[in-house]
Amino acid sequence: MWTVDTEKLFTAYRIIGTKWTIHILCTLSQGPMKFSDIYVNVPSISEAILSKRLKELQSDHLVKRICLTHPSKIMYELTPKGAALAAFIPSLMDWFNKNIN
Repeated sequence: MWTVDTEKLFTAYRIIGTKWTIHILCTLSQGPMKFSDIYVNVPSISEAILSKRLKELQSDHLVKRICLTHPSKIMYELTPKGAALAAFIPSLMDWFNKNIN
């Protein structure tokens, strides 16, 4: 029988339930991107909120920030943990299409 571990459930909800997380993970599942590319691909997000969310996703070990020196630029990519979570998104959309639409 499945038992609810409320601490784990609330941690998972905190991560995926925060606005923009799913959009950012979905966008980065296409591959490493510069901040500006993520910004263009996530509809209606402000630069300040995107920056904040990327920092939070980094601290949750879902996104990695990569500093390239030649030419000097910053890239973001999913960690294996982030990619595993992003792989869940199509199932969520499938559930929505079958049950809500």
